[in-house]
Amino acid sequence: MRSKRPETNFRISHRGLSSPLLRFTDFVSCPLDTSLSGLGRKWTLAIIRDIGLYGVDRFSRLRKSIPDIPPKVLATRLKQLEAQGIVRKSVEKARPPKIVRWSLTEKGLDALRVEMAVAAYGSRWYAGDVFEDGRPRSMREIYNHRGIQLFTKIL
Repeated sequence: MRSKRPETNFRISHRGLSSPLLRFTDFVSCPLDTSLSGLGRKWTLAIIRDIGLYGVDRFSRLRKSIPDIPPKVLATRLKQLEAQGIVRKSVEKARPPKIVRWSLTEKGLDALRVEMAVAAYGSRWYAGDVFEDGRPRSMREIYNHRGIQLFTKIL
């Protein structure tokens, strides 16, 4: 016996709508809203950016690269991101004191790719705020070969 599909606000409000861009449209909830509920918390994108793009892998280095984040908030966000499977914590116990390093998981790399697309959008459409010369940049001007390779793996 098939269970009845849940009626959600998203399903009700989008019933009967079609999209020329989507193959699948029978979402229980909006994938964008759902993604932003986890990634949209303050500081989360900055943490993912600095771990993924800049290789900042230690708590103390994250504090330096994101200077306005309170230590307690950084610790909380890292725990939340670890629980969501976005970052991975590794502990080196070879010598005291123990060394904790953070890295992105596959899910975290997918989030980084989304950030890269948003950064490319901002570099094109908000160039006056992003660049000193105000000239828009393309994705290929922003990211090197490895960055482009990482980004295109989502496709």
